[in-house]
This record gives sequence, C-alpha cells and structure tokens, in this order.
Amino acid sequence: MKALHKIATIKSIRSMHSIGARSIPKVQRSPYLDLYTLKKEKDRLEKETFILDKKRKITGRLLSDINKLIAGLQEEIRGDGEIKTVKHTKANPLRTMSVRY
Repeated sequence: MKALHKIATIKSIRSMHSIGARSIPKVQRSPYLDLYTLKKEKDRLEKETFILDKKRKITGRLLSDINKLIAGLQEEIRGDGEIKTVKHTKANPLRTMSVRY
C-alpha cells in the first residue's frame, strides 16, 4: 500500500502557469503583468506555507499529548497488575429526588 504522502493528487499536476507557457508571445506581453502574476503566486505560496507550518505545529503538539496519555495508561496497566472492570469498581448508590408537577 502506498504511503499517503506518495499518492499523486490534483495539486501535483503542473499547470500552464507553472510550465511558463503563455498564449501571448513574449514580445507582445508586458513584463509588469508577469511581475504581478508572479508576485500573486509568491504571496499565495507563502500563505500556504504559513498555514501548513501552523498545522504541523498543532498536530505535533496533539501527538505529544496523545503519546503522554498512552504512556500514562500503559504505566497504570503495568503498575496494577490486574485488569479493572466495571464489576471490580465500587459504584455509588444513585441519588433520587422527587419531582412535583
């Protein structure tokens, strides 16, 4: 089975923009337009990089929290030596109260 990061997606397809092909010949087009479009693409990629870094930090923190919880539960299981079930735990009696209508 392929790893998830090795699977090609729609984002991995090169577009006309990434290839550099244009419908207007280079002589007729303005370098200002190219500069503008490249600047917009740069801004978009920087924003995407920022978002991905933020997601990476959040998932890293969540993974470390989950690993700590797993380690704590494994230590609890090893320390007790017995498996706790519902039958072995003490249950508090249910408290009841009357309701007037």
